[in-house]
Amino acid sequence: MMIKHCTTLFLLSWLTGMLPAQDRFELQNPSFERGRAECCTVPEGWMNMGSTKESPPDVQPGSFGVDMEAQDGEQYLGLVVRDNDTWEGIGQKLDGFLKKDSSYTFSLYLNRSNIYKSLSRLTLKEANFNSPTILKIWGVNVETQQEELLAESNAVSHSQWTRYTFTLTPRTGDFDEIDLMAYYAKGFERKNGNLLVDNCSAIEKIKQ
Repeated sequence: MMIKHCTTLFLLSWLTGMLPAQDRFELQNPSFERGRAECCTVPEGWMNMGSTKESPPDVQPGSFGVDMEAQDGEQYLGLVVRDNDTWEGIGQKLDGFLKKDSSYTFSLYLNRSNIYKSLSRLTLKEANFNSPTILKIWGVNVETQQEELLAESNAVSHSQWTRYTFTLTPRTGDFDEIDLMAYYAKGFERKNGNLLVDNCSAIEKIKQ
């Protein structure tokens, strides 16, 4: 029985080693659809990665004066950065790992609304959150909580949907979660700003 058991384990290990590495990751709800747009609501399939002391991101359009049409589907994601040194983001667990020292291509559409009116956290008065921002893309290992900044955009100051393509190359570990975070553009630190996101692609391994 011991010989049979060891043989079975050997075969399982050998077959596992023969399985190809995952080369494509499809995101859940990549265009942030929800049936109807609503403020302070995390899109289905995603997790809130912003400060727990602040409101979650928004499914737009229709809140805070935002009326931009979606690039894909009916809705899109609205993220803000605030004058109290907080910012919004979302994350999603992948169905596999982005492997260390492998490269992956990933694209999405970014935009900025000229109007995004909400309360300033510092003055408690209405402010227009329309400063330029950037997008930061983080890889996270769910088990170890190790994280790495995989890519970031240039400052988004335009008010039309523009496709951004990134190359993600983990250098410090393997990651099974991807986080999309808004952050301050250079020269606009601790300013109120917004970032609109739509139509994420699959994450695909770049063949060497």
